[in-house]
Amino acid sequence: MKTKILLLFLIWSKFTFGQIMIEEKKIIINANSDVKSFETFIEFSKNNNEYMIYAINPNNYSISLNKDAAILPVLQTEMTIVESAKSDNIYKIGQITFKRNTELTITINDTGGNKPVEKVYKIKTQTDWRWATTFGVNTIFYTNREKFASQKADDGTQKVTQVQSNKFMELMPALMFSFMDYQNTFSYGFTAGLGMNFEEIAAFTGVSFGIGHNFILTGGVGVHKQTRPNTNYFIGQTIDSSITNDNLNESQYRVNPFIGISLRLDKNLLKK
Repeated sequence: MKTKILLLFLIWSKFTFGQIMIEEKKIIINANSDVKSFETFIEFSKNNNEYMIYAINPNNYSISLNKDAAILPVLQTEMTIVESAKSDNIYKIGQITFKRNTELTITINDTGGNKPVEKVYKIKTQTDWRWATTFGVNTIFYTNREKFASQKADDGTQKVTQVQSNKFMELMPALMFSFMDYQNTFSYGFTAGLGMNFEEIAAFTGVSFGIGHNFILTGGVGVHKQTRPNTNYFIGQTIDSSITNDNLNESQYRVNPFIGISLRLDKNLLKK
């Protein structure tokens, strides 16, 4: 009953209100508004995010609604009159459930003037969790550093032996993408990213800790290339003297822990 009274009042006041009104899980669109573009946000809630959509459209302008750039069947321009004859310009278009990062685009084709005008209104959900692009350095720690080497035996032959590599970590520049709660100055989140040097590409994933939304510490695991014993050889195998240590080992993708430090960028490096 309250909704009917509100909508009737809006008509009788000759549409002096704004282009969109949002209250009590209702979205009321004024197709007669002179505003050509408009954007607003609604807070995302874990509970009820379902909104009924109404349109005040006395001139029968064309209205289309898109959710995430995909036209929803329930939001077609075929409207059903939900009021009495005195308010036959008020239509119930349908309903929409706003999820995280949902964007509802309302397009109105105003043909009332000398030149047709397209008006675009957007309603988005706003949450405290957002993506941040950061650039920094990740330190990869090798959990297994064994490799093969050629060693001369007492009988004068060359045999395969296993030794410990002196390299126990590797530094790699990385572009990281963190999903964090921006409500607090110190917050936790989830991070994934790509590292690259002149020889390889690595992938990282883990948890992050943000300080002031700009300085991010990350810890997790990385998949990268590491020098490991060649599976074509085994310890104690007699080999030809022409076989070097490079032949006895090969690059393999391995999983190792890492920690990283990165800074939030003012723009995405992947965009022009």
